[in-house]
Amino acid sequence: MNLTKTAVLALGLFLALPALAITLNEARSQGLVGEANSGYIAIVDQSSQELKQLVSEVNTKRKREYAAIAKRNNIDIAQVAARAAEKLEARVKPGEYYQDTLGRWVRK
Repeated sequence: MNLTKTAVLALGLFLALPALAITLNEARSQGLVGEANSGYIAIVDQSSQELKQLVSEVNTKRKREYAAIAKRNNIDIAQVAARAAEKLEARVKPGEYYQDTLGRWVRK
């Protein structure tokens, strides 16, 4: 009986773990991540494995998109990322973080 309860509890926790994952918008609004001056997302404070994974996933997708844009326009990916950084900074909502040109985190 005790083994059955443990197995059911373990299964429930296993199925619930994906639901506990933080989203990019949640991480932004909580001040955990911000828009870096590089065109990518970065951890502002209090790193965790979950945040590292989120940042990695978002940045991988951004890099793929930046590379496609760079290839279409025959320009360097760094130019695309720099332009994206400007646009992303302009879209930061009040209370969220972005990195200024000196690398300092600023709360909008």
